[in-house]
Amino acid sequence: MPRQIITKTAAITVQANTNQEDPYVNKLLKLIPADIIAVYLTVFNLIQAYQRSDGGTNGTFQWIVFAAILVITPFYLRLIAKVESVLQIIFCVISFCIWVFSIGGPGTGKEIGGYSIQFIASILLPIYTLFIPFVYEKATK
Repeated sequence: MPRQIITKTAAITVQANTNQEDPYVNKLLKLIPADIIAVYLTVFNLIQAYQRSDGGTNGTFQWIVFAAILVITPFYLRLIAKVESVLQIIFCVISFCIWVFSIGGPGTGKEIGGYSIQFIASILLPIYTLFIPFVYEKATK
């Protein structure tokens, strides 16, 4: 399954059975950059497992890794995954950010309005995941 979402407009333009519009589940899978999240999660867990000799945290290093993967993500999606839609890339980058902060990520211990960033992202994650294919479809019409 290619990573590029096939919209109704694209399917009509091409008019081939092989390029029918992607159903909801396929759109959902293509809007969550699971491979990029897996890379981040692996590096994040390695950072968490490393104990600094001075007893400090690895917060700065976590921010650097997050920023590096965030910058790489659009290039990876465009060049490696062959995603052509800029809108799809933007939605994937947002999805990556929500996943990172719901896992804990570099925002661990930080608060917004008295709630931890991880808590807010954890609430936002299922809502975003549920609605993002609908929002993407409306945005591409």
